[in-house]
Amino acid sequence: MSRLRTISRDSWLAIGLFVVLAIISAVSIYQQTRGQGDPALTSFSNQPDGAQALRLWLESLGYLVNDRVSSTFVIPEGTDLMLLLEPTTLIESHEWQVIDEWLEAGGTLLVAGNGFVANQAFSHFDFAINFRAAPVAATTQQNPLMLSPPIEALPLSETFLTLQTERDDFVTHFTLGGAPVVVSASQANGRVILTTFTVPLTNQGLKEDGYAEFVLNLISVAGDAEQVWFDEWHHGVRLESAEVVGIGAWLRRTPLGHAFLFMAAVIFVALLLQGRPFGRPVPLPQDTSRRAPLEYITALANLSRRAGHRTAVMQDYHHRLKKRVGHRYRLDPTLTDEEFLTQLADYHPNLDLAALRSLLQRLSAANISESDMVQLAAEVAEWLNH
Repeated sequence: MSRLRTISRDSWLAIGLFVVLAIISAVSIYQQTRGQGDPALTSFSNQPDGAQALRLWLESLGYLVNDRVSSTFVIPEGTDLMLLLEPTTLIESHEWQVIDEWLEAGGTLLVAGNGFVANQAFSHFDFAINFRAAPVAATTQQNPLMLSPPIEALPLSETFLTLQTERDDFVTHFTLGGAPVVVSASQANGRVILTTFTVPLTNQGLKEDGYAEFVLNLISVAGDAEQVWFDEWHHGVRLESAEVVGIGAWLRRTPLGHAFLFMAAVIFVALLLQGRPFGRPVPLPQDTSRRAPLEYITALANLSRRAGHRTAVMQDYHHRLKKRVGHRYRLDPTLTDEEFLTQLADYHPNLDLAALRSLLQRLSAANISESDMVQLAAEVAEWLNH
């Protein structure tokens, strides 16, 4: 224990920061190991949660499908339907401006997902993900009926996520326990389709009964769409020559920027724990002067006088007197006065018991004046000096 106490505060801080760095490094390595696979619902992924089968299927149906990305976020010219499937990178304000202008020109946007970024995309259109507490066996179709091809209900095979909004200008296509899971709404001259039901869009989901028909109905909401674009930009797919505009984008998107942010965070934590963000505090001159002990005693006495603590003071003198007088004979000062005096008379018959009894009675009296208190204190002092 003595060795631990000799470790300085700075040493403990260094040890703590080292432990934090080690934990963060381990978590980063673990996430990188897990993240070696493709993100969910990417058009080039052949994993069960990928969307390669959807892309190939749409191509076989005669749609012109592409997933091109450029040095900056742009929607390819001629795109009729944009598929934003379970995005993993936040959509920035200038990117929303591109999407809104494209919708103004008459495009159709399909947003499908149930993650944080998908919820951000929903909020742009005044919708939000809602978590249901009670399980429901299947989704229910609402009017207008989806007839391309006809479909009535879908079995539920994922978490119970629905959409909520205060808007009233949208169409509900499927519900879950009365809450919408697939909606569409006009946006400027275009249209948006929003859904939290993503399993039918995956490679594995297209193999299940009813899910392919569900996807065709979603695509049919876009009308006579010919060219479909999978937005892989918001899955983190970037050209190697992609330009990073602004220091904010450089910090968020480049490894060196991440390193600078990490170092800044560590330095900030170190300064915060050291307590030196603005230097050590300088005491004021008046705080350095000490008061005399007599001033504290006088102040306490004045406070006791103002509070009317005379009875408590007399009780203390009463107890101290009995304790001092009976100490030699090992008498219990908590005995009643009469029991105490009776036992004391056996050990000290020559003691003036009458005077002691009178003093104890006066110390036990109520509503003692200040002058009487001073006199009684002087008498007790004489007894204590015997």
